[in-house]
Amino acid sequence: MESCLNASGPACVLSQIIRRTATTKAVLASLVLWLVALTLINGKPFGIAQLQEITGGQTILDMTFTTNPDQVYAVLSALVDAGRAFDLTHIVPLDLAFPFTYGLFLAVGISWALSRLLPEDSPWFLLNLAPVLAATADYCENAGVITLLLTYPARLDPVAWFVSIMYSIKFLFSAISFITLFAALAGCAVMILVRHPLRSPAP
Repeated sequence: MESCLNASGPACVLSQIIRRTATTKAVLASLVLWLVALTLINGKPFGIAQLQEITGGQTILDMTFTTNPDQVYAVLSALVDAGRAFDLTHIVPLDLAFPFTYGLFLAVGISWALSRLLPEDSPWFLLNLAPVLAATADYCENAGVITLLLTYPARLDPVAWFVSIMYSIKFLFSAISFITLFAALAGCAVMILVRHPLRSPAP
């Protein structure tokens, strides 16, 4: 991979902007923001836990791996009328902010950790764009899910295919993002231990 340090392509420019904002305070603030959004979207009274009480355990389409329109509509059908209404009026509004929160945290977190391991001109800094791609795919998926919820029970198979594809892309780049972050943090921990080895207490 080629270094982005002095490049002017859009991907390199975005990667550099993220790197410049990746201070320790930014990482901690984005982590808190993501955890708050994660709690709201998964808990009660606005999130998935409340939805599962309404539907008897069924979850949202955004968290279900589907490979064809029949599976997509099976999930929507299992939500029943009350579940679909709750998803559209409670979870969907939260999900308009959620991708931004995890995308921001992962992007600045990866940048922060890699900056402590790699030289400035390393092309591996482009990995901080993986969360951006994950969040973008998530927003595309959300647009499809909203369309399906608003038009149900009408069948929009092209939109259902789109939702399935966007879910797969979101999952792929989210996995790359978390693996990169954990690997970089582990590298930082190893580097700290090498530079400052733990000393046994004197007898």
